[in-house]
Amino acid sequence: MLEVLQILEGEVNLREETRVAEQARPALPTEDHKLQAIKLSGTQAELKERVDKVIERIRELPDAEAEFGKEIQLLGMVSGVMNEAVEILGRPETGSPAIAAETEAIELLLQSKRINPKAGGGGGGANPGGGGGGTTQDSALSLVGSGMNDKEVREDRGISQATGDAGFVLPEEFRAGLDEYFNRLERGSSRD
Repeated sequence: MLEVLQILEGEVNLREETRVAEQARPALPTEDHKLQAIKLSGTQAELKERVDKVIERIRELPDAEAEFGKEIQLLGMVSGVMNEAVEILGRPETGSPAIAAETEAIELLLQSKRINPKAGGGGGGANPGGGGGGTTQDSALSLVGSGMNDKEVREDRGISQATGDAGFVLPEEFRAGLDEYFNRLERGSSRD
């Protein structure tokens, strides 16, 4: 379980490095970009190997196919997508196809990390085995990162305050300071 989280974190970091490499591509000589992409491909191959080892370890458990069939299948899909990413990065391609493959691997890893929130989880104290009542999806999503997307499109959804639409009001101490600042500017420009 911990290994899958660490692989997830590694994949998120790899995707961020891929984005940075793609953004830097126009400024780099072609050979430097190629070397960077091949390095990223190697990192992806290492993460794929780790996933394959997790699958092997799960299969070694008693009744593995019956108990963990879904997880084995999901991790097998992760391994396949990571293999595609290895090939894409090795071309060298750090653009949308590589980032899409890495994102798909992340999404599959997140699916493999979801647990049944109704099932008890570790912990002690007054209620042993009564872990949290949420899912692991939220905490894992925090690892996804923000990235830097210069083609990002944001739209204003027109949400207004529920307490009124009086507009933005600065605190008094800021207003006094701004008034003084603009007064000095006006006095300075009138001397010219």
